[in-house]
Amino acid sequence: MRRVIALLALILTAACSQGAGNPVAHVTASPSQPASPSQPASPSLLSSPDPTLSAVPLPSAFPDLPLTKVAFSCRLPIYSHQGEATIVDSFISFPANTATVDPNGKGGMYYDRAYSRWLPVARSGVSPDGAGYAYVDFTQTEYVLHVVGVVSGKDLTIHFTNGNGPSAPPIVLDYSADGIYLVQAFEHLLAGLWLLDPSTGSVRQVSKDIYPVRSAGGGVIWAQLVNPADPSPVDTGTSVGTLPDEIDRVDLRGGSQTMWRYKPGSGLGVVGLDAQGHPLMVSELWGGADSNAELSIVSAPGSSRLIYKGWLVQTLAGGITDSHGVWFGSPQGIYLYSEADGLRKVSNTPAVPANGCL
Repeated sequence: MRRVIALLALILTAACSQGAGNPVAHVTASPSQPASPSQPASPSLLSSPDPTLSAVPLPSAFPDLPLTKVAFSCRLPIYSHQGEATIVDSFISFPANTATVDPNGKGGMYYDRAYSRWLPVARSGVSPDGAGYAYVDFTQTEYVLHVVGVVSGKDLTIHFTNGNGPSAPPIVLDYSADGIYLVQAFEHLLAGLWLLDPSTGSVRQVSKDIYPVRSAGGGVIWAQLVNPADPSPVDTGTSVGTLPDEIDRVDLRGGSQTMWRYKPGSGLGVVGLDAQGHPLMVSELWGGADSNAELSIVSAPGSSRLIYKGWLVQTLAGGITDSHGVWFGSPQGIYLYSEADGLRKVSNTPAVPANGCL
């Protein structure tokens, strides 16, 4: 099951795609203890993609960045997997760079600063004010979206049946001020974007054609595709399909779609956004360690600037932005990107950021 979760989490961060999908919910509400995603042997945990650390088989020794001591003081919430089902919640204190397990951690993937609680979903599944979170579960016959109040534990459940919302397993792309954006995937990302009103449970399809991989808020979506002009797109030879070679900026409110970067013969993915909303993109090949993998920032259409080139780029996960820059997790430790200092390794603790540095 973890392999399936990791694959589809990777789809929304490393952006792999092939083919296109063809494109009012039944609502019940019940007061309860704070709900959390169940752990069935099914893709239901994909509701809030868990940024899983890379399973790419890296060389036993490969170039890494030196450990850098930061000048600021804060605590970075992190989580790490120990085995298939156990998640450990911790904090790294900077500048001392000491990691301490939080005794109040409950296997969370996001530290809710507003309520000082660990939540069982990643950042994409948490409302902007931290008051609620969303995840998807499913039975043999339907998909069920849960919208949970952090304090009350009230669980609003929205039941998707045939023709009502996504037809493949839904994933929470973003719990935004607009509502809850949903995408769908089965072995690879499928086309389509839906928006659900968490107060009423009503859902509508926003787009049938785009392959959304990240929300920037304000109605802006980053979407992937395979450009038909590419003479040699990367075909994985698996059910993942052909890697996307183009990332577009889609303005849902204005109705425009703009090619932001096109790189023939390579797979492109959005792994983070800087404070100005510019996408940080990874370009890589398929099938193992790629010493030519690149991390770049793309500030305008066709304007790409290289940040770092090397194997470690393939291991970066869970990009979260705060006033210090963009934090990434990896099996080698924690990395921080900023415009002033570039990409730096700031901790040897293998984990994923669970919020910005507090």
